[in-house]
Amino acid sequence: MKKKPRQYEDDDGRVIADMSGVSRPSLFRIGDPEPNAPVPMEEEQGEKREDRPWEDTGMSREDRRAYIWAALRAALLIGAIYLAVLCLFIALLLWLWL
Repeated sequence: MKKKPRQYEDDDGRVIADMSGVSRPSLFRIGDPEPNAPVPMEEEQGEKREDRPWEDTGMSREDRRAYIWAALRAALLIGAIYLAVLCLFIALLLWLWL
């Protein structure tokens, strides 16, 4: 048995945002998307949509490798700083308690 929607006194029937086409996303994305989901057309997007933009970056292999190593070194440096601060903090606590 379906409930009737509530009727409010100040409701004049106007629609601010039509949410009739919006559905709840599934928790597990297995299979095809919902059949009633709108699919954007290429003409609507204005320019050609690239399926895999990460492959065509215009960078050479050496440049890409240099960027990867620089990001890895920066992450390791930040991790080493956190580790050093943690070790100093533990050493300070041990010095105070003993």
